[in-house]
Amino acid sequence: MHKRSVICLGKGLFGVALVGLLATPLLAAEVGSVDWSQVPVSKPRLFYPGQSSYEWLRIEDHKKASNEVKGGEACLKCHKGEQKSLGGILVEEGRLEPDPIDGKSGYKRIEVQAAHDAENIYLRVSWESDAEVEGNLGNFIRSEGGEWAFWGNHRQHETVLDEEQPAIYPDRLGIMIGDNSVPLYPEHGCWMTCHDSLVGMPEEADEDEVAEHPVIGKLYEKFGVKNEHVRKFLPGSRDDETSWDTVKAEGDLAALRKKGAFLDLIIWDASLTNPVDYAADFNVLEIKKVDAGDSPLLPNGKMIGGPEYMFDTAKVGYAALTEDDLNDPAKAKHLILGVNTAPYDAGAIEDGGLLPAHVLDPQKASGSAADVQAKGTWEDGTYTVVLSRKLDTGHPDDDIALKVGSIYTFGFSIHDDAAGKRAHQVSFPVTVSIGAGAADIQAVTLK
Repeated sequence: MHKRSVICLGKGLFGVALVGLLATPLLAAEVGSVDWSQVPVSKPRLFYPGQSSYEWLRIEDHKKASNEVKGGEACLKCHKGEQKSLGGILVEEGRLEPDPIDGKSGYKRIEVQAAHDAENIYLRVSWESDAEVEGNLGNFIRSEGGEWAFWGNHRQHETVLDEEQPAIYPDRLGIMIGDNSVPLYPEHGCWMTCHDSLVGMPEEADEDEVAEHPVIGKLYEKFGVKNEHVRKFLPGSRDDETSWDTVKAEGDLAALRKKGAFLDLIIWDASLTNPVDYAADFNVLEIKKVDAGDSPLLPNGKMIGGPEYMFDTAKVGYAALTEDDLNDPAKAKHLILGVNTAPYDAGAIEDGGLLPAHVLDPQKASGSAADVQAKGTWEDGTYTVVLSRKLDTGHPDDDIALKVGSIYTFGFSIHDDAAGKRAHQVSFPVTVSIGAGAADIQAVTLK
């Protein structure tokens, strides 16, 4: 298919949490020891879901399948082998896609390999990008007459559609993991977390109402900002399973976590995690949130209110980037404390100069947020990402503990080609066996 030529940068203040340490020996030692040529390749099929949601699966518009879904029938009972045709339909303008993206791919085949030893699980995921360039940049701010403004956005954003801003957004891989403690997740996968009230969905919740909600509005409280958007949540976390604002009492949520009735969500981001060899570690219950601990992803000062850091000219040869620099692979694109940063000096940056809106402090990562090591490469239009995590991280409130002799349900997603929010391809539920017999993906036991 035709590949689009776009600049792929990240947008969103805290949409992806960076977790990791720079040049970690753990990743090199563990992942480097796997001979992937000896590990079988599975090829899950991903497709564009449009605005299909937990709610939509249960209404009559769903090809009269609402009763089957409510009764617990698996999506694949009706749709096995239909991913390509489904994606081709849903990516076009229609009842489940009011705002189609020009040239967006409706289908993607990925390659997945899995291995484990007594302590760790290793995953290798590859896919072909729809773009001609690697989407490995982050959110930028731009100097304009002594002031600063965010620069660039995803392809669906009105400023991009109006050609006021370039299409810039990072490529991402998502891996959702469940141990069958969440009802219907093995049958319906990520649709258990996607609701009509989410961003870009038919009944997107009012930003002011979300910001004032006593639970959902406090998602980013430690950063001093209010959350204005409903994000993934599980029906079991609500008194009314489809109402975003009817969050169960704290004690009830704690009981669900104790039972393991939540989902693990790993997100590798070509911009905000890959530079430091880690993946973001989230969990989903009452809302998609970063695991406990500290992330080294920090705002660059007050961002559009004024940065705190710029590039160290003595180390990289410039204080800020130009638009042309973004296409130069030799130029550093990320501010990493202790590596290439200097205190901001307004006199050193000309109008039009670009600085990352975030700073990475790789020595800060700690706790459950730093459980997943990952490294991705991009070559000839293909991404290959290798991830490593302990089977049991020791963080039962955040992570699904994996055990040898068990089968788990995974879900895969790809954000590609400067697409944001819901403009991704997703898989139906995929079973992964860790020494437990037949499954879609077999994790090879390492000797």
